[in-house]
Amino acid sequence: MKSVQKDLQKFAQDVKGKFSLPIDFHPEDQLKGPVSYLFKIFGEKIGLAVEAATEVRAEQLGRPDIGIAVRSLLTGHVELKAPGKGADPEKFKNKSDREQWERFKNLPNLIYTDANDWALYRTGQSASKIVRLSGDVTIAGAAAIAPADAHSIWALLNDFLRWEPIVPASPTALAKMLAPLCRLLRDDVLTALEIPESHISLLAADWRKYLFPDAGDLQFADAYAQTLTYTLLLARLAAAGESLSIPQAVSAIRPAHRLLAYSLKVLGDDDALEEIKTPVSLLQRVIGAVDPAALARKAKGDPWLYFYEYFLAEYDPKMRKERGVYYTPVEVVQAQVSLAAQLLEERFEADYGFVNPNVITLDPAAGTGTYILAALQHGFDRIEQEKGPGMRAQAATQAAENIHAFELLVGPYAVAHLRLTREILAAGGQLPRDGVHVYLTDTLESPFTPPPQTEALYRELGEEYKRAQRIKAGAPVLVVIGNPPYDRQQIEAADAALVRRKGGWVRYGEGGGEGEGIFRDFLEPLKALGWGVHAKNLYNDYVYFWRWALWKVFEHKGGPGIVSFITASSYLRGPGFAGLRQVMRQTFDDLWIIDLEGDNLGARKTENVFAIQTPVAIAVGVRCGAPRPETAAAVHYTRVTGTEEEKLHALSQVRRFADLPWRVCLSGWTDPLLPTSDKPYWHWPLVTDIFPWQENGLQFKRTWPIGETYEVLEYRWDRLLKESAEKRGLLLRETEARNISKVMTDPLTGKQLFSISRLKPGEPAKVTIRYAYRSFDRQWALMDIRLCDRPRPSLLKAHSHHQVYLTSLLTNVLGEGPSAVAAANIPDLDHFRGSFGGAHVIPLWRDAAATAANLTAGVLDLLARAYGRPVTPPDLFAYAYAVLASPEYVQRFWDELSIPGPRLPVTKIAALFAAAADLGRRLLWLHTYGERFVPPGHKPGRVPPGQARCLNGTPAAPEKYPETFSYDEGGRQLRVGDGRFGPVRPAVWAFSVSGFKALQSWLAYRMKKGAGKKSSELDRIRPERWVFDAELLDLLWVLEHTVDLWPTLAQVLGDILAGDLFTAADFPAPSPAERGMKETKPLFE
Repeated sequence: MKSVQKDLQKFAQDVKGKFSLPIDFHPEDQLKGPVSYLFKIFGEKIGLAVEAATEVRAEQLGRPDIGIAVRSLLTGHVELKAPGKGADPEKFKNKSDREQWERFKNLPNLIYTDANDWALYRTGQSASKIVRLSGDVTIAGAAAIAPADAHSIWALLNDFLRWEPIVPASPTALAKMLAPLCRLLRDDVLTALEIPESHISLLAADWRKYLFPDAGDLQFADAYAQTLTYTLLLARLAAAGESLSIPQAVSAIRPAHRLLAYSLKVLGDDDALEEIKTPVSLLQRVIGAVDPAALARKAKGDPWLYFYEYFLAEYDPKMRKERGVYYTPVEVVQAQVSLAAQLLEERFEADYGFVNPNVITLDPAAGTGTYILAALQHGFDRIEQEKGPGMRAQAATQAAENIHAFELLVGPYAVAHLRLTREILAAGGQLPRDGVHVYLTDTLESPFTPPPQTEALYRELGEEYKRAQRIKAGAPVLVVIGNPPYDRQQIEAADAALVRRKGGWVRYGEGGGEGEGIFRDFLEPLKALGWGVHAKNLYNDYVYFWRWALWKVFEHKGGPGIVSFITASSYLRGPGFAGLRQVMRQTFDDLWIIDLEGDNLGARKTENVFAIQTPVAIAVGVRCGAPRPETAAAVHYTRVTGTEEEKLHALSQVRRFADLPWRVCLSGWTDPLLPTSDKPYWHWPLVTDIFPWQENGLQFKRTWPIGETYEVLEYRWDRLLKESAEKRGLLLRETEARNISKVMTDPLTGKQLFSISRLKPGEPAKVTIRYAYRSFDRQWALMDIRLCDRPRPSLLKAHSHHQVYLTSLLTNVLGEGPSAVAAANIPDLDHFRGSFGGAHVIPLWRDAAATAANLTAGVLDLLARAYGRPVTPPDLFAYAYAVLASPEYVQRFWDELSIPGPRLPVTKIAALFAAAADLGRRLLWLHTYGERFVPPGHKPGRVPPGQARCLNGTPAAPEKYPETFSYDEGGRQLRVGDGRFGPVRPAVWAFSVSGFKALQSWLAYRMKKGAGKKSSELDRIRPERWVFDAELLDLLWVLEHTVDLWPTLAQVLGDILAGDLFTAADFPAPSPAERGMKETKPLFE
């Protein structure tokens, strides 16, 4: 160890000498020579030939300062810091150092050092304790080195220099190993793109010119990184040598993967690689260590089936979510393929299904090719079963010509290309002359755009573009099948000018204007229905793919054909999808829906077959002859329930349509794709046909203007106005609709308001109001139109002390508990259950003076004649509330309410109507905290006391502010910090509104840190003292009395249902004007 100590002392003395010079210099540059020498001399001592390459422009290009090679193979990197800065990146205070660490943490073998501190990191994780030398080498030189230092540095450098890539034992491990290196390469490409004259920038221009015209820098960088990563991997799988040079890799993959080979040749330009050599060298080293045979042995079944999903989960989880890369369980794929194959054989006389010469199949969002491979295998099995295994080769050759797939992302494209190629060859088939028909393309781009003129070097890229366009514009595709991405695009204001809006040619057409594409066929029916407000939900990837598939199979060449997708199931019942449902019914002869549920966010939680929270459904639609748009398709529905495992098992048993129980669905053109029944429920009027005006609740699009106390909002407003204009924008949380420079007009007074940027510190807020934030939770809001993106002027103008609101889920599925909740204050968009807000607010009155009721004309007259006495608007509102606020209503009509839109059983018996209305008035009095429907002899704004009492007051001292709350069911006590309340019944504690726990939510919002998302630093301004004991008692009493009324409400509902009831046909239909008062918004947004 003495010789090591001497080498360290020499290093220390060299550093001291450099830092003793009386000139200004870059500290890191002064360390490069001594550190490089230390690594070389240490390598000699352990018998390794070490080379150290320093970077001249390391900071500009985002590279570590020194690259270390052992035996000419890149082994790791060293990042130098100014002495005194340390070697712990988590403690760096400088922004550029922290950003640099975010990039460098992807490196598999990295040392940080400032000459005094040394630390080894592997893929962002510490691989050693920080070694701190005994003294400061810049001052003490050799004297800074103690004998113990030699031992510590020896261990660290020995570990570093002997690094070898860990040979992955499984595809999952390989994906996790490659992802950080691919991410590092992407980031380096982005850095190089910041330099317009860089070779990478020139390549990006050509990429856009010849393959993806609309590719931004991030999309190009991602494509570059994934192309290099996956082409090198393909080359390794093709048994290329471990050195994996770019020319070797190109030669290895050219026979089976021409486009990828040419792409690698173009992107692997020597000058471009020099700009990104750190991650490329590491990828070559790591991929060179892969053992393809070992991977195949370790994997169960196809080793590449879920490889890309694993990869993308590590590489870029956000992209995974946006692109919908949650690969389809095999059971789902096989069910879709089997059902489509049955239709091919029985309705199209296509023997052997997908390998029949007359069947052209396309997956427009292929991922890694799971559907096309399943279709191929299904055909192989059928022909082998009937004709013998010797027919597989011929079938494979034919299928290779007829099976096509589109994929936008380079990574899954490469895997799909590999898998399909191997499958065809393994069956003894011949590949098409131009290779398997997996195309790197954007399905939603125009099929009619001519290809650009290409130079010789880019000819293969141009040919790929032409091949894809020929399929889009020419091929008579019979079957479109797959799992398209589902993502509803929501763009922040700051990104509006930068982010490309989705939908492509489907949405914008050839002219590129909003509403010019074929997507308008899904939008226009909403106009006639007056449902334009719901159109925003249509702007989702999966809806674009549905429109494209219907066009491709049935409109482009006139059909016939089959479309089978698994997608989000929102189109089954959502009002915004009425046009989609109409086009489906006009297009298909038959449509089968397999509802797989999977809603983890809504009122009825069920398990999903994917790792997502959005419910999904399989659809299989077929048309066998000429179009019959005047005849609605027969729609068949089934639901698969249970756990994820149970659902997948059920799907694994599906071979034919007869393997599932089917129910007939509603038949109206725009009706939900859901089953009905002959129960009386379906004959009753919709609540929305009795109370025809429904509105969205207010939507601020920021949380800080809503608070638990009036004072908190004053503090937040004052803080906003104390800041500079730039900081005000950040605090406001600017959106497209609201920013600090926008001049607004008050919807109530018509007066113009100064922009927020012009307001002076100390100016008061416009008005602070009581606000119905959530069910039974009254908070406060700064009712200033400059702070609220969607202020709903119609609601504001109709609000007064007369008004009362009913909120529900009118276009979503209801869960257990009340199906409606009342409020005296203007409601939030998500008032009812904290999510899934929409046009779910029903006001009693259309005007502030309470002279015009929100009732369909003629309804009250009809009831008055039936009951022999006048019926007032509050009477009917109270009657409806008594029915809808009873949990018994949801329990009785659980299945029926799976189709959104509650219906109201209206009794023909006057006494029952009166009894229900009386109950409804009491509930409305309670639920508005005594502010509406006040009984004679009671003061407005007072809640009748219940059993609960404040046993121990919650301390008001700031240091005692509650951070937690809990419930003791045995003792029936509620604890809020040091406060205690009781008795609190379990039914009160668990009070639920479609899954929303009213009491628990109320408490969570008032804890020290507060609940819910935060939109701004202003959200950090919280109540300093607990002042909510009295409000909490009011809430406990309201819930107590409500629970006490449940048995009576259930009894009255039972009596109503047992007697004579009006049908929907008895009532007049609401006019468009009565449904009006909604804010007009463009349909194409």
